[in-house]
Amino acid sequence: MKELRPIRLKQLKVEAKLLLKNFKSSSESSVKEYSNQPIFQDLTSSEIKNSIKEIRLKDIYHLIASEYGYSRWEDLKLHIVKKDMLFRSNGIGLIHKWFKNYNEASKYHLENGGYLLQFWEDYVICGIEYIRLLKLDSYTEEWRLIEYNWIEPKNEYAYQRLYDKAILQYSLL
Repeated sequence: MKELRPIRLKQLKVEAKLLLKNFKSSSESSVKEYSNQPIFQDLTSSEIKNSIKEIRLKDIYHLIASEYGYSRWEDLKLHIVKKDMLFRSNGIGLIHKWFKNYNEASKYHLENGGYLLQFWEDYVICGIEYIRLLKLDSYTEEWRLIEYNWIEPKNEYAYQRLYDKAILQYSLL
């Protein structure tokens, strides 16, 4: 099983399309590498080669999900979106402070203010400039209600509104 490292959903979709292309070209290495996957279980090499002609992108998505330990593509996709939706590489310069530990980030946040966000396993403090980049700056009341803390929001309804908007913005990338 592969370890899931920070990745953009768009990048994973591109990899899936390339893998499908590899499969369709009957690449011997692709067949060997993936022959132990559930969709090819109990098939001989020649049966696998024949079934590759019928393989679809959704089958490749499922294959990738199982590589990462997920039974469905939708579960892997949801996990990636949740971890990655607040990260924008063009906004790195707008991050005030970066932490590996939530307790340290929370303490800093309480003492210094700002917005406490999470990217994968990292915690960051940013200002309104980064929130503008995320297109979440018009939700001032929701931010106030969650006390500017994305990880432990104080108001679930306000958080859900921000979360839904963040997912929408991520899908537009």
